[in-house]
Amino acid sequence: MVFRKNAVERLKKIHMLSQSVNRGNHRKKLLELVKKHVHEIEQLYKISSPHADIETGDLAILCFELILESKKNPDEIIQQCFERYEKKLRSIKNGL
Repeated sequence: MVFRKNAVERLKKIHMLSQSVNRGNHRKKLLELVKKHVHEIEQLYKISSPHADIETGDLAILCFELILESKKNPDEIIQQCFERYEKKLRSIKNGL
C-alpha cells in the first residue's frame, strides 16, 4: 500500500467535488488543467520559485483524478508504475 486509506478516500472526495464543479467532459477538463499546470510549473522552476513544488503537488492530484476517472484504484496503479519505472531505469542504466 502506497497511500494510507484516508488519503485514497480524500482523493475520491476531491474527485467527486471536481466532477460537480467541472461537469461535462470531466476527463477533458482534467487534461486541460494538467497542461496548464505543467506550463505553470515550468515557469516557476525557471525563476526558482518554491511555489513550483505546491503546483507539482496539484498536478499529482490531477493525475490521481484521471486514474479515478477511469474507475481504477490509485494505490494499485502507483504500485504498478513504481515497478515499471524502476524496471525502465534499470534497463537504461544497463544499456539495454
